Amino acid sequence: MKKNPIRILCILLILALSLSACDIEKGTPLTKTGDQEPSVTGQVSDITSAPSASTPTPNPKTALSFEEIEKLAAECAFHVHWYTKDGDFSAGTAFILDSASKNQKLLVTAFHFLVPEDEEETFKGKDLPGYVLGGEVSYAKTGEDTGVRLKNCLVIEDAAPVPDIEKDVAAFTLSEGGKGLKTLPLAEDYVYTGDKLYLLANLWDTDDVHENCVYECTAVLDNDGFITYKIDPRYGTTGASGGPVVNRYGEVVGIHMAKGGDLHYAHTSRSFVKQIDAASVSDVTYPEDLSAYKTDITGDDEPEVFFHEAGKSADTTFFNISINGASYSDSINGTPAPEGKKYLTLDVCLDTNGYGDEDTIIYFYDFTIIWKNGNAASLKLYEGSEGGESRIVKANTENNFKVYFEIDEDPESLTLFFVDYYVDDEDNTLHEVADHYFSIPVEGF
Repeated sequence: MKKNPIRILCILLILALSLSACDIEKGTPLTKTGDQEPSVTGQVSDITSAPSASTPTPNPKTALSFEEIEKLAAECAFHVHWYTKDGDFSAGTAFILDSASKNQKLLVTAFHFLVPEDEEETFKGKDLPGYVLGGEVSYAKTGEDTGVRLKNCLVIEDAAPVPDIEKDVAAFTLSEGGKGLKTLPLAEDYVYTGDKLYLLANLWDTDDVHENCVYECTAVLDNDGFITYKIDPRYGTTGASGGPVVNRYGEVVGIHMAKGGDLHYAHTSRSFVKQIDAASVSDVTYPEDLSAYKTDITGDDEPEVFFHEAGKSADTTFFNISINGASYSDSINGTPAPEGKKYLTLDVCLDTNGYGDEDTIIYFYDFTIIWKNGNAASLKLYEGSEGGESRIVKANTENNFKVYFEIDEDPESLTLFFVDYYVDDEDNTLHEVADHYFSIPVEGF
């Protein structure tokens, strides 16, 4: 087939101008840092190996309803808490496929957020088995731990991070419990310009998120190595890397990899399956008990303790915090509270406290609500982030948002606990500086 030099030149120009930032999130859950986005240099290689399809071939399959796509997101999109030689962290989205070549289920995700810092140019797939130490798999939508752990890494020799989108893939075998997890089928056909696609991922760097983890997209271009597509520009895609992009039949057409300008990029299923089929399974088996790899907590002296009234601001090491409202309800976003429980919603304002000009991250365990008889509950979720794993706090900005807790009905008293800590980057140890307690009116305010 002849290649159109004008079209090829256009593609190259688009990529050169727009592929300037990747939506990559990587940071230990115990570190107060902003997003880390490695620079993207060079060009994506071999982008002319297949044509942009413009006229679809009739397909006898039945398209899924939107409700069925939502069900796929709930059951088939996953998070992994990664353990590596440089520490543990949560990053990206993943999915599971039935691999005919390996005769088992495999967890598939992006390669780029598993690359050590400052090694983007040299770290390849052959190096991954010696760097990753294991991983815990949870559902992306709810944050619920599946109990499944990574077992082995596939050695995809020349896997590489963006901008090599057509090489950006990592895959792992699963522990015994992985047999019970749902898989996604793979698409065999090309994507056609204008086709409706769906990104299945739990995004977390914007207030504009969908609790069903489904984002409608429109296909722009399909090449053998990558697909370009568009999504509503309101949505940042931090957290989406490695997430499945599916067609209207619920088949994976690609893995989300990067954003550049108005376009998003996915590694096609046709490409990554070939690489997985050619890969070998590492003989290094990861342990299911990963507690030995968790970030160490130091035996510091007792932290200072501070007590505050809700409605008044309090300075901590990293933030100025104020609790500006409390209310109670029987449901959140249409989801009823369990029997004997209700939901507490707190209006929180966080302002970075001169900690620098970078955005920071807060995590679900940073806040705990305490009530009668010492009962306690961790954060249920942040506003706009089902599962409540983390939230970005913008630098030099008043960050107003809501946090939700699941509590017993009719509490006698309520106290919000916030732990003030930092992580020593040199030895990856946590230092607890202070404990802050905010009294919360039972009647709300």
